[in-house]
Parts: sequence; C-alpha cells; structure tokens
Amino acid sequence: MRNVRNFFTTAILAAMVITAMCVSAQSANSAFTIKLGNSKIKAQARDIVWIEIVQTNVSNHRISCTYSGGNAVNKQYNYEVTDDDGNPAVKVMPSAHVPPPGDYMQCEIDPGESNTNAICLSNVFKFDKPGNYAVRVWRLDPDTKDGDGNPTRVYSNTITITITG
Repeated sequence: MRNVRNFFTTAILAAMVITAMCVSAQSANSAFTIKLGNSKIKAQARDIVWIEIVQTNVSNHRISCTYSGGNAVNKQYNYEVTDDDGNPAVKVMPSAHVPPPGDYMQCEIDPGESNTNAICLSNVFKFDKPGNYAVRVWRLDPDTKDGDGNPTRVYSNTITITITG
C-alpha cells in the first residue's frame, strides 16, 4: 500500500512540475504581455458585448501589434470563452450570403508602450443565455520559441462576463 501511495504522490508531483514548466514556457520570456480590461462585465442576453485587449511591449525592441480581421474582431488573437460548466461558448454563425469584412493594419509597439484593441466579442460568440462566461485570449509571439521551435502562446488574464435574462 505504501508503494502505491508513493507512486501516486510522485506521479502527481511530476504532473505539477510538467504543467508549471509548460505554462512558464508559454510566456516566460515573451516580448509582450496581454491584459484584458474590465475584469467583470455585466450585460443582458443578446446585448452587444465588448472587451478591451491591451498588448504591452516588455522587450527592448519594436514588436508587431498587427490587426487583421474585421467586424470589430482582431483575428491575430485567439478567443477562449467558456460557460459556467466549462464548455466552449457557442459561436455566431455568419450569414453565407455576406462575406465578412476584412481589414489589415500593420502596427508596431515601441519598448514599454502598449496598443489597445476594442473587440466586439458578441460578433464571435452568442451571449443569449444567462450565466457566467470566462474569457481569455492568446496571441503567438514570433520572438519566443517553444522546445520544438514554434512561436509560443502569450495568454491574457481571464475575465468574467455575466449575462442576465
């Protein structure tokens, strides 16, 4: 019994160390940080929901803050939205008859400076059911590579959107 307990204790500790290493590798020495403003947003079902994304250059060189997308959504960011049960939020299905507008704006941020994007999150996800939604975004950092040589993901903080009836 003692050997089994030691095995599970060792396995849990190893999993914790690996998880910590993966998380730190994702943004440990990144050239920028991402912060979502307004940590608690309240809205009515079917309201238009906006979030603010602030990308800050923490490196000693200029970095990209390029915008590509349209419909008030920057597709340079990946959006993770989950409901109260941890399930992915339902995405909005665009009309097949109207192509989404596309914009591209090249942008750079000097060291110590920030760039802010106002994103209409309700153009991507349905907020038609009451509940709490956890929101986090990430963007690839081409300046920082993971163990396989791929750009790392830089994650934002998580905010809560509360939808009422």
